[in-house]
Formats: sequence, C-alpha cells, structure tokens
Amino acid sequence: MKRLILIGLLVLIAFSLSLNSHAQEVLQENIEAEGVTVVRNDSSMTFHSPKKAGYMSAILPGLGQAYNKKYWKVPIIYVGFGTLTYFIIDNNKSYQEFLEAYTMRIDDDPTNDDILPGYTTENLRVIKNHYWKNRDLMIVLTAALYALNILDAVVDAHFFTYDISDDLSFNISPVVEPTMGFGQSSNAALSFSLNF
Repeated sequence: MKRLILIGLLVLIAFSLSLNSHAQEVLQENIEAEGVTVVRNDSSMTFHSPKKAGYMSAILPGLGQAYNKKYWKVPIIYVGFGTLTYFIIDNNKSYQEFLEAYTMRIDDDPTNDDILPGYTTENLRVIKNHYWKNRDLMIVLTAALYALNILDAVVDAHFFTYDISDDLSFNISPVVEPTMGFGQSSNAALSFSLNF
C-alpha cells in the first residue's frame, strides 16, 4: 500500500512538473508572438517591447531610445534633425532667390528688374536646379534619419536582454587524432570551440 501511494505521489509530481514546463513554454511562445522580450531581474519578470520602442520613436524621435535607456543617442538624433532642417531652409531660400531671378529673366517683360545681373540665363538655370536638388536631397535624408531612428529603437529593444558576459570565448587548439585502418597513424587537425 505504501509503495502504491509513493508511486502515485511520484507520478503526480512528474505530471505537475510536466504541466508547469508546458505552461512556461506556452507563455514564452505567446510573449514572443506579441513581440515582447522577457527580462529577468532578481527572479522578477519585466517586459521590454520592441514594438513599443518603435511606436515611441515614430511618435517622437528619440523617445524609443530613451525607453531603451540609450539616452546618449537622443542628442545625436536631434542634432541630425537640426542640421538637416538648417540645410533644407538654406537651400530652399537660395532656390527661391535664383528661381525668381530666372523667371524674371526669361519672361520678356521689360518692366521686370534683373535682380542678379552678374549671372547669365544659363547660369541662373543651373544654380537654381542645384539648390532645388540639394533641398530635395536634404528632405530625403531627413526621412531616412526618421526611419533610422525607428529602426535603431526596435533593434536596441530586441538586444535589450542580450548577454555580453566574460564567459563568451573562441578557442583554437591543435588536436592529434588516431585513425583506424591498416596501419597505425595519426592525423593532425585544428579544433575550434565556441563557448557561450
């Protein structure tokens, strides 16, 4: 009778451990399906979501980096946006100036003043197009910086729990292995091992 009770208890413990393990796997799959990374700190669980970091950076550039605790990146992002905005405004101002001078030059209206008499008509057209292309390039670079800001926040959130410990190593060592065959011989080789 005691053996039967002992076997029953062991089966019950094994069954409960199996259920607990299965429940943890299901929970982990559900968490991964929702794009949430689990961070374990002192046996408590906190969640760090790459999706949330991406949305935060999309709403306000740099907010996702602050969420990822990469505060040093926020000034870099705003300096980049400020610099690109300055060049957009400066190129647009020069473009408008040369566009106005070019349109006055080619409209054949004798009452219009020539505001840039030191340039030929072809020079005005070339310079106008130069500033126009530069302005549009700066706009494209601003959009690329915005997208890069979001991508950086999402990637940082994915690597938020990445383990960078001293236990990571790569070792190369010589190995001599005996071979089986007609004669007794050995082969020299290199062994590569990667420890996590």
